[in-house]
Amino acid sequence: MFVKRNKSRPSLRARDTDDDDDVSAGSPLAKSSTGREDGSVTGDAPEDGGSVMERIKAKAKEKKSSGKGSRLSFGGDASEDVSSREGTPFKAKKSLLSQSFKLPTTDSPVASSSSRTYSSEYLSELKAATPSKAPQRVAMEDGEEDECGISSLAQHKYATQFSEDVSAGIPDPAAVAAAKMKRQAAVESAKHDLGEDYIALGGGQLAVYDGEKGPHPESRLMREDDEGEEGDEDLADYTEVNDKIFLGKKANKAAARRLRGDIGDMIEDREADSESDEDTKEWEEAQARRAGRVEDMELERILNRGYIPAPIPASRPVPTLGPAQARLAKSLTELRLNQAEATHNLEGTAKELAMLEEQEKQLRLEVERMEGKREWVEEFRIWVDTLGKFLEEKIPRLEEIEKDALHHLTERQDLVNKRRYADISDDLSLFLGSPMPDPEDVDEMGRSRESEAGPSSAVRRSRRSDREARRSRRRTTRPAQEDEGYSTDSSLAQGDAEDYRVAQRNLSRSVQGLLEDVKAEDFRDPTLGLAKRFGDWRKRYEEEYLQAFGGLALVQAWEFWVRGELIGWEPFRDSTSLESFTWFTALHEYCHPRETNGMNGDIDMEGDPPLSPEGDLVVDMVAKAVVPLLNKIIQSGGYDAYSSMQTRKALDLVEVVRDLVGPENKKYLSLLSAVFGVFTQSITNLSDLITACSRPDAIPPPAFDPASRFATQRFARKCIKLLRNIVFWRRCSTREVQDLVNLLVGEVLRPVLTKTWEGGGKEMAEKIAGLARIDLRPDLATFLRDGPGYSR
Repeated sequence: MFVKRNKSRPSLRARDTDDDDDVSAGSPLAKSSTGREDGSVTGDAPEDGGSVMERIKAKAKEKKSSGKGSRLSFGGDASEDVSSREGTPFKAKKSLLSQSFKLPTTDSPVASSSSRTYSSEYLSELKAATPSKAPQRVAMEDGEEDECGISSLAQHKYATQFSEDVSAGIPDPAAVAAAKMKRQAAVESAKHDLGEDYIALGGGQLAVYDGEKGPHPESRLMREDDEGEEGDEDLADYTEVNDKIFLGKKANKAAARRLRGDIGDMIEDREADSESDEDTKEWEEAQARRAGRVEDMELERILNRGYIPAPIPASRPVPTLGPAQARLAKSLTELRLNQAEATHNLEGTAKELAMLEEQEKQLRLEVERMEGKREWVEEFRIWVDTLGKFLEEKIPRLEEIEKDALHHLTERQDLVNKRRYADISDDLSLFLGSPMPDPEDVDEMGRSRESEAGPSSAVRRSRRSDREARRSRRRTTRPAQEDEGYSTDSSLAQGDAEDYRVAQRNLSRSVQGLLEDVKAEDFRDPTLGLAKRFGDWRKRYEEEYLQAFGGLALVQAWEFWVRGELIGWEPFRDSTSLESFTWFTALHEYCHPRETNGMNGDIDMEGDPPLSPEGDLVVDMVAKAVVPLLNKIIQSGGYDAYSSMQTRKALDLVEVVRDLVGPENKKYLSLLSAVFGVFTQSITNLSDLITACSRPDAIPPPAFDPASRFATQRFARKCIKLLRNIVFWRRCSTREVQDLVNLLVGEVLRPVLTKTWEGGGKEMAEKIAGLARIDLRPDLATFLRDGPGYSR
């Protein structure tokens, strides 16, 4: 945008001449401006000047001589002597246009002395030296004075008066005083940087056009733009001097919007001023009334109305005692009412004050309670963080110990299953056949196993003798109550059994060493740490404890000690139950807290205190830690499907889990699935073994062997025992039991009974039918009743 100039351009008339620039004496412009020649300047010209033609020729010669010289002006003519030029310092000559604006000054022919004495001789000499006409003015410095004692600044300011004063002699005192006053005013104006307050009417200057000084510099009328700082700056906002020119539609719209806002503000200011004027007028009138003018007006008004006599007051009866007493009684009643009201207000205020004091007391107690809670929570948080670091360090070592324990169970069961299926294969080789060994299959000595394939091989005879020896040892320890074949025969050899016991002792030492470096009792014993701190939390802030599921957090933290206590536990081989563990009892007591004063409100049928609000945490611990461990133990071979004793213990343990977590719980169903998986694997192994012995390329059994009948009975009894163990699980799951029974009878027993029906198979079929009749398919039930001659 473009901004208009606030101040006007400096006028041509206000320009001062340069102090260092003198007008050349030979300049024709200077000569024409003064109208007369000075002998001291021109040098050769006479005082009268000669004819016009002579003056023109002289000017032409001067131009010609000056043209031959240098183009620079050094302050003198080219015809001057070289010596005089060498003595004169170099001074740059300005252009003719700039010289034309310099006012000429007058040279005094007689130099003024430093000390002037106005004697008759001096006055005569001065009068003789005074020319009959005004002397030619030459340029002087601003601070210099001429022979008459007049400075160049005064001559410049008052050129017209001095030019008009052509009389010879000394000026009168009045003119000198006026000149001094003007000079003093000029000095003051120069000090304060003030411009001239008039327009010069003369001076003999030649008007030369200068583009920077305006279109009409010769005019004496001052333009509005030429006023400069003398203009009325207060009206600048109304003359568009300070307005800006905006380019673009958006800029113009914004400027118009701002202008409307400014106009509105000015209107509001004017209205406020009007209101202020009204207030001032009212105040002045009030002051005038207070000064007494209103009374004078009232007095004048009264005088105009004439005399008005004063009214005679009406007569009043003399007051009696009755009305006074009535008034006093009324006042007394009002005072009593006021007193009662004040008393009531005072009592209410006292009650409010007491209530506020009670509230303050409660607030103080609440603040103390919250401060105590904050301190307790901070301490509990620090302890929980320490517990978390402890568990992060110990749980990986605990998992390694658990893997070792499961590995021990797997190795033990592999040894038992290998020997068991080897004995079953020996019995099948006597009445069903022997599978053809793989030519590439060799024993531990690198020999082929073809020699072991026969029913009467040395390896088979050795295994049979070992089995008889084990049976004899069992009979000596306890009387045998079952027939041959019903025995589980799951005991290990003497060396293997000793190795297994050593491994279990090492596990116990590893578990004990897990907490050897722990010195804090609350981390060694969860009843001193977890149970105490979480119980304190439940007792102090029960609502927050329940909202934060403090019980589940306790179970999650206690799981470490539970898993450590369960390492080495063989739930289906020993008689240790869940209720006998320390963690079970501790959690049960935590969930049934006893009052500190020994008084319990309600006691259940078993004599235990009532259950805590979070419920029975034993259930959560069984579902979180015990059931996953049981699944791993069963899958690792900890449960023997051929053992009736282990089956009964497993069944009791599964029922306990069902009662705790519920029959529809996923943890309980996963435990049942693991148990039935063991039975399925056992039946599959028997089926694969019978299929291998019944193949066409299998080695046939001996034509006649007295041991064949006993071998058939032992195999059938093993299968019947397995079937009986399966039927035990009918009370947990009927459908899975039926599938397992049909699989065992159809895939394992039916081929064997078909081949040995006449050699004792019929009696075995009757036992099987009586044991699993309700679970058999119709075709299998008919087979067991009618024998292999039944056609489908």
